[in-house]
Amino acid sequence: MHIALALLALAAPPPPAQPVTATLTLHAPEATAYGHRIDFAGRVTPAAPGRIVRLYRGSHFVTSIQVRGDGSFRMQVAVASPGPFVARWQQVASPPVTVRIVPVLETSVVGTPIVGAKLTLRARLQPGAAGPLRVRVVRGGRKTLDQIFYRPVEIRLGSDRRGDVDVLVRSQPRPGFAPASRILHLAIAPPRLAIGIQNPAVLDLTQQLRALHYAVPPASSSFSWQLLDSVYAFQKVQELDRTGIVDSSFWTRLVNPREPKPRYAEPADHIEVDKAHQVLYLVRGGQIALIVPVSTAGISGYYTPTGRFAIYRKVTGWDPSPLGVLYDPMYFVAGYAIHGNPSVPPYPASHGCVRVPMWIIPHLFVSEPYGETVYVY
Repeated sequence: MHIALALLALAAPPPPAQPVTATLTLHAPEATAYGHRIDFAGRVTPAAPGRIVRLYRGSHFVTSIQVRGDGSFRMQVAVASPGPFVARWQQVASPPVTVRIVPVLETSVVGTPIVGAKLTLRARLQPGAAGPLRVRVVRGGRKTLDQIFYRPVEIRLGSDRRGDVDVLVRSQPRPGFAPASRILHLAIAPPRLAIGIQNPAVLDLTQQLRALHYAVPPASSSFSWQLLDSVYAFQKVQELDRTGIVDSSFWTRLVNPREPKPRYAEPADHIEVDKAHQVLYLVRGGQIALIVPVSTAGISGYYTPTGRFAIYRKVTGWDPSPLGVLYDPMYFVAGYAIHGNPSVPPYPASHGCVRVPMWIIPHLFVSEPYGETVYVY
């Protein structure tokens, strides 16, 4: 019986071989910059040399490569999307792989950072699918813009006044993308100003000169002939070149100016004519209340007398004299007067009188009484 069973067992066919299950792996760097080429590597087990492995991003074909003799493969791909990426061979697929993409943030400011210039901020994120951009603008510690943009940014930056401007551009990343940010620091400088120029900085200049007690015309954004007189007065007092141009040296001195003091304390209200600096100081309560550009004697053979005098005669309007016609003259000794004149250059040019710009003399004519003390030195 046992022998018969043994013979039957020997005669039975062997059990069928179990099919070998192939596996496919895929590896890639965890993160990379947008558009950079990275290696996707993996292995087919068991090895299938010469067979083709294909790489897909989602359902989209990317590239393919032959399997090496040991079953491994490696392919280089420029990556623009986080995936997921899958390798496929026949009916076998690898586990999905995602790659974190660091987008490229491009930012620029078009224009020269000076007051009144057209400044344009441009910003773009590559790829655009990486997320919207948030733009924050801070001027002098105060936030002036905080906005989200879902397309490339192109906005005007205010340049109506000087000072520091900080621009923060930051992405709000979508899944699979890393954040990107950029800080731009702008120092908006004052412009070069001269007669005839229109610029918001002219208004700033006028206000600053007024605060320093210089005679200035009504506030405007236009550099007028009257403001030129004010600029000359500042340059005279500060001992700058008398160019009439507001340049970098002018703006620098305006930040930390020399503040003149009256030479005389008595009486508390008086006039001082400083021939060295070619300016007139209107003194009130012992302090300089107004600084006016003047032009004293500069013609050969003529001089402006020095000393202490007093206004003894005033003439409203035009007053003829042997050396010309004087406007609103205030005589302080003999035929010498403080008077208006259409020509008040930044240097001595009169026959001896004290010339004052035409737009300023009416103010002095009204404010200065008979007997007002006039010091000339």
